[in-house]
Amino acid sequence: GNVTTGSVTTKMRVRGVRVSKGTLDGSPSLTVSWIAVSESGVTYTVWYSTNSGTITEPPFGASVLSGIISSSATLTDLSQGTTYYIWVAAVTDRNQGPYSLRTSAITFQAPPQVQGVSVIATVSRRKPSLLVRWTAP
Repeated sequence: GNVTTGSVTTKMRVRGVRVSKGTLDGSPSLTVSWIAVSESGVTYTVWYSTNSGTITEPPFGASVLSGIISSSATLTDLSQGTTYYIWVAAVTDRNQGPYSLRTSAITFQAPPQVQGVSVIATVSRRKPSLLVRWTAP
């Protein structure tokens, strides 16, 4: 049988939460995926925050994506080079299952831009050379 905690069964706990980073193009994003629960009629809610909350519960004020019908979601418009903490829960019309265990990922940090690049080429038969100068970021 199922172990129950209050009115919520453990079969409603989302497991296998994984995070992959988006590309460096545009604003940073993270794609969250998980193993679907066996309960029927379930949607999923994802909480994410730069505050670590606890291993089993997101902090007050975490951002929320709800009504997700698949087993993945993409978090967009995130800050570069920032750690995000993520929790997922299965939801039915009657209740919400327990939060998944917290997972985290760091978004990509765009490389610094090099300024003031100049190239001087000297061509001679004896010793061709190339001098490159730039301003460090």
